Amino acid sequence: MTAQNKDTRSQRPWPRGCVWSEPTSHGTGVRWEVGDVLSLPLDEHASEMVDILDYMDGLVEEGRLRDDYTRNPDFAWDEDDEVFEPEKGDEYWSEEGFEFWLFEEDLSDHMNLLKLGFSSPAEPIGYLIGYRFVNENLLRQAFTRRSFALEHGVGDAELLEFMGDAAISLVVTREMTTQLTRVSETDPRMPLSSHRSEGDFSRIRAHYVCRENLAERVRELGLGQYVLLGAGEEMSDGVYEDTLEAIVGAVAVDSGWDWAAIENVVDRLLTIQLQDSFDLVQPSFYDTFNAWHQRKFSRMPEYEVTYRPHAHDAGSSYECTLRFSVPKNDGGTTEGQRIDVACASRGKAREHAAELAYWFVVSRGLWTRLDDAGVVPDFDTSINQLQELYQKGYVEKPTYIIDERVHPNMESEWECTCLCSGIKGYGRAPRKVLAKKEAALKTLVRLLKGAGVCKPEWEEMMWCHAQVAGVE
Repeated sequence: MTAQNKDTRSQRPWPRGCVWSEPTSHGTGVRWEVGDVLSLPLDEHASEMVDILDYMDGLVEEGRLRDDYTRNPDFAWDEDDEVFEPEKGDEYWSEEGFEFWLFEEDLSDHMNLLKLGFSSPAEPIGYLIGYRFVNENLLRQAFTRRSFALEHGVGDAELLEFMGDAAISLVVTREMTTQLTRVSETDPRMPLSSHRSEGDFSRIRAHYVCRENLAERVRELGLGQYVLLGAGEEMSDGVYEDTLEAIVGAVAVDSGWDWAAIENVVDRLLTIQLQDSFDLVQPSFYDTFNAWHQRKFSRMPEYEVTYRPHAHDAGSSYECTLRFSVPKNDGGTTEGQRIDVACASRGKAREHAAELAYWFVVSRGLWTRLDDAGVVPDFDTSINQLQELYQKGYVEKPTYIIDERVHPNMESEWECTCLCSGIKGYGRAPRKVLAKKEAALKTLVRLLKGAGVCKPEWEEMMWCHAQVAGVE
């Protein structure tokens, strides 16, 4: 806290109706009862106090103390027991027994240093980021801008931002190396390898740690509502970015730099989902399935990723449970579905789960509805057919990615990828228009298959055109 923070003469009163309660000191604010404390994350001192209470409860069960923790005169005390001293909590012991009221007062005062009260934002934020704070005041500080801190005499988030920035960069880098590199124990010439260059790694990391991405994630998660701004300050991308970094920094401090906890929170906040291509031509199953689920049900599917350490010789894995919905149907497919997978990294586990979910929905003809579209696939008009489906609102607007390939001592060749409503098709031909038609035809047939209305002859026609054009 700066010198200006400590000067309370010009401090403003705490804002009325503020989402965060004003920090309390000893003997003020919420009075914590022992029963409210036992289920909360505690620091070392609070845990020691709970141990004292457990010990005194044992003396009650033994009969030395009554239910109100006073000495029981009916207990068969030995001569040595007249000067009985407890093994724990002697500072709360007197001739009358255990001074519970004094113990509870001290415990309540200490809890006020850690917890913000029963209606603080700490609980919903903790649920959102997957971490329960021991010292919830750290979380409040993570949302406190310097301008607000100077006005109200509290600590700001700047140091936490510094810590969080470093932690995020390290977690993203570690996840990148896990997903995009290979370690060989048999090749001494190249024990670590990747088909990605250093420049690619820098570009991918920059995508996740840049201001725009961090700010967008805070907006998506609704965390901006908890930021404490000073007079005249407004929300901006910079504020959102700082807030996310400060949250991670607060988790690092509160957990004692427990990297498992930090990695889990960063993953929750950023969803570090990598793939080999990392471009439009090869959209991930994760992004494709999530976009479909969002359109159909106005919500994201639920991914729950858990780290599972195994024996040294068996390695370790991340287990992902994916819960998702499918449209109502007459085929007997239950609307609520669950998929469980295990992979070497969080990202791979999510991607694999999303891939299985994608093919599950497509194979049952529940990906889209085209039963009343009245379309019969045709190679020559496939581009127009896709465009017409888009104009009628059946599918999203088709996107074409076209690239010319020049082979040594051979004529150039055109490759085309068509993307439409999460379905893609490839085309390859000597002429650009033929490659585009081939890609559109394959996409159209696959859309019909994903709607459960594809006929065998349509699939056969698609592959016949692919063989003529030289497409896989």
